[in-house]
Amino acid sequence: KTKMAERRKTKSKRKVNDDDKPTKEEYAVAKHLRFNLPKKEAKLVGMTVQYFIASKAVDMLMDSKWASGGKGTEVLFTDRRSIVYYLDSLLAKGLFHRAAKVDRKKDKDKKKKKIKESDREEEVDEEKKSKKEKKSKKKEKTEDKDKESEREDKADTEKEDEKKSEEKKEEKKEDDKKKKKEKKYKLAMHDEQTFVDGEEFYVWIYDPVPPKTFIIGLLLVLGAIAVCLFPLWPPEVRLGVYYLSLAAAGFVGVILGLCVVRFILFCLIWVCTFGGHHFWMLPNLTEDVGFFESFVPLYQYEYKGGDSEKDSKKSDKNTEKNKTAESKPEEKDIKDDIVKADDEKDESGSEKSGSDNSNGNGYEIIDKDDFEVDTEVADKESTVTA
Repeated sequence: KTKMAERRKTKSKRKVNDDDKPTKEEYAVAKHLRFNLPKKEAKLVGMTVQYFIASKAVDMLMDSKWASGGKGTEVLFTDRRSIVYYLDSLLAKGLFHRAAKVDRKKDKDKKKKKIKESDREEEVDEEKKSKKEKKSKKKEKTEDKDKESEREDKADTEKEDEKKSEEKKEEKKEDDKKKKKEKKYKLAMHDEQTFVDGEEFYVWIYDPVPPKTFIIGLLLVLGAIAVCLFPLWPPEVRLGVYYLSLAAAGFVGVILGLCVVRFILFCLIWVCTFGGHHFWMLPNLTEDVGFFESFVPLYQYEYKGGDSEKDSKKSDKNTEKNKTAESKPEEKDIKDDIVKADDEKDESGSEKSGSDNSNGNGYEIIDKDDFEVDTEVADKESTVTA
């Protein structure tokens, strides 16, 4: 009786375990999501894990063959709700689990700062709007053409500022996107392990081996076995491998020899020309480029001599001196013309001032002889009266 009871218990356990295991269809759906959904990494309890977003998984299954019934498959999904129920069953069977994003102190502080900055910007914008309204009222009272042109100029400057601000915002958005891509979120286990259609995070537990890695690993194993069985190869194949190895070793030796030769040639030219000529043969040979690009161009030449620079400086100085010498006689001629013009102006001004004084103020210009005759006549008249 005890043996029969134990057998019944083991059968019931096997049935429960079989119910918990996913079916072939469920494995196929999970594999489709695992290899086709965009991969994103995060940290969960110090481990790097891969997660997906619920809404994107639902969108992918809505466009899959299980929703359209293509390629002779049964229709499993009719709407988004049916997909949510199906993915909830996969979660219960342990293919993935729900996770929650953990906000760090730095992120919280940044959010608070952003909120404060947004509030300040709103206040500043309101003040600017009030000032603009006051200015617009004043401008409406005194409408002039000049002010209209100024308004147009201001509008153009504001548009340019808006464009610049929009460009800066776009650059900031791009930088934020890059930072988000570079940064890894920190996740934690969610209390409610259910599938919800939305921006929820779900961490993959199901991690099958992709076919590419399987094939590559199989080829590596077969190659290692083939190398170990080299003594059993046919003699012709061993000869071919021997010649191939010699050709590869010769090619590597030629490249190393070219590196040494190009360095020696550069040093010789540099020493003979006292650092004036720089000549590199195959300059990209040791650079991080492709195989064919390392042999292009064939050479690179640069001249870094000091004589040409001195000659150019001397020629520049001579040209400057010639320019100054040419400009000096011209300056002298201009100065002479200015002095002559000033003299003519002074002469004409003095003549005009004399004529003005004689006519305007009632004075006449008297010669010396006339003045003496007048004085003699005056003396005679005085004696006669006496």
